[in-house]
Amino acid sequence: LGIYLLGFVMCVVLTLIPFYSVMWRLATPQRLMVILLVSASLQFLVQVMCFLRMNMQTEQARYNVISYVFTAVVTFILIGGSIWIMFNLNYFMMH
Repeated sequence: LGIYLLGFVMCVVLTLIPFYSVMWRLATPQRLMVILLVSASLQFLVQVMCFLRMNMQTEQARYNVISYVFTAVVTFILIGGSIWIMFNLNYFMMH
């Protein structure tokens, strides 16, 4: 029960930080975007560790983490590559 309460409290805090940063306009739009992205990434990690119980304690858990990391890398390559291609196409078509 303790890990679930800790995860819940951390998720609430990581939700309130960007909410109030945007509501009170505490920074420039670029810095607000960084705050949003960092908070979302940290909240994702908290939810994966606290609620999905992804850890490295057993062999099966290690395989789950490795497959999860592989999926993240492939997704990053696909999305990053697509954005890179679109920016290059836009640049070369407009110049």
